[in-house]
Amino acid sequence: MSACYSQESCETRLFTHHDLLDFGQRYALDYRFPDLSGSGSILQGQVEELKVRPGMQLVYSNVRVIAPYESSSLNPRPLNMIIVLQGQVRFRLGGESILLSEQMALTLSLEQGVQFDAFQSSEQNLKVLSLSLNHSALDELGIPLRSGNWWLTWKLPLHLYQGLLFFRKDMQLAKLYLEGMGLQLLSQGLTEEPSTSCKTRLLPQERLRLEQIHELITTHPQKDYSLSELAQLAAMSPSSLRNKFKAYYGQTLFNFLKQQRLQMAHHYLMQGFSVQQAAHFTGYSHATNFTTAFRKHFGVAPSSLVR
Repeated sequence: MSACYSQESCETRLFTHHDLLDFGQRYALDYRFPDLSGSGSILQGQVEELKVRPGMQLVYSNVRVIAPYESSSLNPRPLNMIIVLQGQVRFRLGGESILLSEQMALTLSLEQGVQFDAFQSSEQNLKVLSLSLNHSALDELGIPLRSGNWWLTWKLPLHLYQGLLFFRKDMQLAKLYLEGMGLQLLSQGLTEEPSTSCKTRLLPQERLRLEQIHELITTHPQKDYSLSELAQLAAMSPSSLRNKFKAYYGQTLFNFLKQQRLQMAHHYLMQGFSVQQAAHFTGYSHATNFTTAFRKHFGVAPSSLVR
C-alpha cells in the first residue's frame, strides 16, 4: 500500500487487496478478504503514515470500506493504541470480542504469539487513528509497561476527540501537532482504569442483542426511544440493559443516542438545512436545547455550519 506523509498531500484513492497485502508484509499483518470479487477494491479514501519520532508511528485512515476484510497481527509492537473517530471496528483478543465505535479507544500490550484479530464490515465510513511504539521509543519516553498481556477500552475525552476530528492537515505543522497529540493520547490511554468491558463477561446472545440495539440507534437516532422500550427489544430488564450497554460500549445508552443524533444533525447542516430543520429531523423538540447540546459536543454553534 502506498502511503502519504506529512510533507505531501494525501489524495483519495482506491486500495485493492494487493495494496493491503503489501501493507501487511511491511507491518506483519495477515489480511483476509472473505467476499473478494471483481476488481478486488477494498477501500476508497486516504491512509496516511506518519513517523513522528523514532520508534513511534501514527497511521490515520479516512476511508469508505467497499468490501469487508479481516486482519491478524503477527508481530505486534509492545504498545499499541487504536482510536475510532467514525464507524466501528470489531476485535477478537484472548477469546474476547471487543467492539469499538465512535470516540472509543483500545490500548493494548501483547507478548509474542498472542492472537489479535480485527474485522471491518463493508458499507461504512471509517476514520481510525492507530498509534504504536517500539521498545526504544518507550525507553526514550520513560514509559514503564505492565508485565504480561493486557488491554483496556476507554472513551476519548471530548477535547482530544474534537482535536482529532476537526484536524486539517497543515503540512508545516502536521508532524508537530500529531506528535503532541500522540503524547497526550499516550498519557490518557496509560492512566485510564480498565473499563468494565474488560471485567464483565457477556454471553454471546447478550452481545448480539446489544449490537442490535446499537445498530437500531445508529440507523434511526431521531426516534423517541424509551429505556423500557429498548429493554423489551433486548429481552433484558431496563437496569440490565443500561449496565450491560455501558460495559460493552464504554458509554451510556443515552449518551450514545445523543451522540448519534448530533452526528446526524451535523450531516444535515453540512447539506444546507437550517438549524431548526436539523433539530427537528434529529428528534429535538426545541432548537435552543439542540443548539446547547451541539455546541457542547462539537465546540461550535450549529449556525456556524449553515451555508
